[in-house]
Amino acid sequence: MITKDTVKELIAKNLNVSLDVIQDDLAVGDIPEWDSLAHMRIIAALETDLGVVLDIEQTLEIEDVEDIVEAVASHK
Repeated sequence: MITKDTVKELIAKNLNVSLDVIQDDLAVGDIPEWDSLAHMRIIAALETDLGVVLDIEQTLEIEDVEDIVEAVASHK
């Protein structure tokens, strides 16, 4: 099972920020590091690092950290 902490660590790594910056309500665009390119790096890392493949609809619906955590949790 993939934990919330694991997902947050992946996000922090791909945004190149410290883990304490990654709060549940941190949204795309809230910090300069989380632009559209970084967003796609996070989605790609979910697949390569965690084996979680999100469909296009899920990817487009992601607006913040909690959305990513929920998408990973719902992944079968």
